[in-house]
Amino acid sequence: MIEPKRIGAVVLSVRNLDASLTWYRAKFGFEKLYDDAPNSKSVAIGRSGVEIHLNPLPKPDDATPVETSRQVCVQLFCLEVAPSDLDRVASEFAEDKDIVVLDDHAKYRSRIVEDLDGHAIELYAWK
Repeated sequence: MIEPKRIGAVVLSVRNLDASLTWYRAKFGFEKLYDDAPNSKSVAIGRSGVEIHLNPLPKPDDATPVETSRQVCVQLFCLEVAPSDLDRVASEFAEDKDIVVLDDHAKYRSRIVEDLDGHAIELYAWK
Protein backbone atom coordinates (compact mmCIF):
# COMPACT_ATOMS: atom_id res chain seq x y z
CA MET A 1 0.00 0.00 0.00
CA ILE A 2 1.16 3.53 -0.80
CA GLU A 3 0.18 6.13 1.79
CA PRO A 4 -0.30 9.62 0.27
CA LYS A 5 0.68 12.59 2.42
CA ARG A 6 -1.42 15.24 0.63
CA ILE A 7 -2.60 16.25 -2.81
CA GLY A 8 0.34 17.95 -4.45
CA ALA A 9 -1.61 19.89 -7.07
CA VAL A 10 -4.74 20.02 -9.15
CA VAL A 11 -4.36 20.63 -12.90
CA LEU A 12 -7.11 22.63 -14.62
CA SER A 13 -7.48 23.09 -18.36
CA VAL A 14 -8.22 26.76 -19.11
CA ARG A 15 -9.25 28.68 -22.21
CA ASN A 16 -7.35 31.89 -21.39
CA LEU A 17 -4.28 31.58 -19.17
CA ASP A 18 -3.91 35.32 -18.48
CA ALA A 19 -7.60 35.74 -17.57
CA SER A 20 -7.45 32.70 -15.29
CA LEU A 21 -4.28 33.95 -13.59
CA THR A 22 -6.00 37.29 -12.96
CA TRP A 23 -9.18 35.61 -11.62
CA TYR A 24 -7.36 33.28 -9.19
CA ARG A 25 -5.19 36.19 -7.99
CA ALA A 26 -8.25 38.40 -7.37
CA LYS A 27 -10.37 35.70 -5.70
CA PHE A 28 -7.76 33.81 -3.65
CA GLY A 29 -4.55 35.84 -3.73
CA PHE A 30 -2.81 33.08 -5.70
CA GLU A 31 0.48 34.10 -7.25
CA LYS A 32 2.49 32.47 -10.00
CA LEU A 33 4.85 29.94 -8.42
CA TYR A 34 6.60 28.57 -11.51
CA ASP A 35 6.23 27.47 -15.13
CA ASP A 36 5.99 23.72 -15.65
CA ALA A 37 8.20 23.83 -18.77
CA PRO A 38 9.55 21.75 -20.36
CA ASN A 39 6.94 19.22 -19.17
CA SER A 40 3.92 21.28 -20.25
CA LYS A 41 2.73 24.82 -20.90
CA SER A 42 0.99 24.93 -17.54
CA VAL A 43 1.70 27.50 -14.86
CA ALA A 44 1.69 26.66 -11.16
CA ILE A 45 -0.13 29.15 -8.96
CA GLY A 46 -1.00 29.17 -5.30
CA ARG A 47 -0.21 30.23 -1.76
CA SER A 48 -0.19 28.81 1.77
CA GLY A 49 0.64 25.30 0.57
CA VAL A 50 -2.15 25.22 -2.04
CA GLU A 51 -0.96 24.61 -5.58
CA ILE A 52 -3.02 24.61 -8.77
CA HIS A 53 -1.69 24.22 -12.29
CA LEU A 54 -3.43 26.14 -15.04
CA ASN A 55 -2.93 24.35 -18.33
CA PRO A 56 -3.87 26.43 -21.41
CA LEU A 57 -5.87 24.55 -24.01
CA PRO A 58 -4.16 24.39 -27.42
CA LYS A 59 -7.48 25.21 -29.16
CA PRO A 60 -9.59 27.17 -26.65
CA ASP A 61 -12.34 27.91 -29.18
CA ASP A 62 -12.96 24.16 -29.54
CA ALA A 63 -13.48 23.66 -25.78
CA THR A 64 -16.84 22.33 -24.70
CA PRO A 65 -18.39 22.35 -21.22
CA VAL A 66 -18.12 19.11 -19.25
CA GLU A 67 -21.29 17.54 -17.89
CA THR A 68 -19.80 16.27 -14.62
CA SER A 69 -22.78 14.05 -13.80
CA ARG A 70 -22.33 12.14 -17.08
CA GLN A 71 -18.61 12.11 -17.80
CA VAL A 72 -15.54 10.70 -16.12
CA CYS A 73 -13.82 13.83 -14.82
CA VAL A 74 -12.98 15.77 -11.69
CA GLN A 75 -16.32 17.08 -10.46
CA LEU A 76 -14.88 19.70 -8.13
CA PHE A 77 -11.98 20.52 -5.88
CA CYS A 78 -12.21 21.84 -2.34
CA LEU A 79 -10.42 24.61 -0.49
CA GLU A 80 -10.68 24.95 3.28
CA VAL A 81 -11.31 28.54 4.33
CA ALA A 82 -11.93 30.41 7.58
CA PRO A 83 -15.59 30.63 8.68
CA SER A 84 -15.45 34.42 8.25
CA ASP A 85 -14.26 34.00 4.63
CA LEU A 86 -17.05 31.51 3.96
CA ASP A 87 -19.57 34.10 5.17
CA ARG A 88 -18.22 36.57 2.57
CA VAL A 89 -18.46 34.25 -0.45
CA ALA A 90 -21.66 35.85 -1.80
CA SER A 91 -20.05 39.29 -1.90
CA GLU A 92 -16.63 38.10 -3.10
CA PHE A 93 -18.22 36.11 -5.94
CA ALA A 94 -21.09 38.50 -6.73
CA GLU A 95 -20.82 37.70 -10.46
CA ASP A 96 -21.57 34.00 -9.76
CA LYS A 97 -25.37 33.85 -9.86
CA ASP A 98 -25.73 30.19 -8.88
CA ILE A 99 -23.57 29.70 -5.79
CA VAL A 100 -24.53 26.42 -4.11
CA VAL A 101 -25.01 26.82 -0.35
CA LEU A 102 -24.53 23.72 1.79
CA ASP A 103 -25.02 24.39 5.50
CA ASP A 104 -26.76 21.19 6.64
CA HIS A 105 -23.75 18.85 6.68
CA ALA A 106 -22.94 17.53 10.15
CA LYS A 107 -19.24 18.50 10.02
CA TYR A 108 -18.87 21.55 7.79
CA ARG A 109 -20.56 24.40 5.93
CA SER A 110 -19.66 25.10 2.31
CA ARG A 111 -20.28 27.15 -0.82
CA ILE A 112 -19.65 25.93 -4.36
CA VAL A 113 -18.56 28.55 -6.90
CA GLU A 114 -17.22 28.32 -10.45
CA ASP A 115 -14.14 29.81 -12.05
CA LEU A 116 -14.04 31.39 -15.52
CA ASP A 117 -13.98 27.98 -17.22
CA GLY A 118 -16.74 26.43 -15.11
CA HIS A 119 -14.53 24.43 -12.74
CA ALA A 120 -16.46 23.86 -9.52
CA ILE A 121 -14.64 24.97 -6.37
CA GLU A 122 -16.09 24.02 -2.99
CA LEU A 123 -15.07 26.41 -0.24
CA TYR A 124 -15.68 24.87 3.17
CA ALA A 125 -15.26 25.70 6.86
CA TRP A 126 -15.44 23.19 9.70
CA LYS A 127 -18.29 23.62 12.16
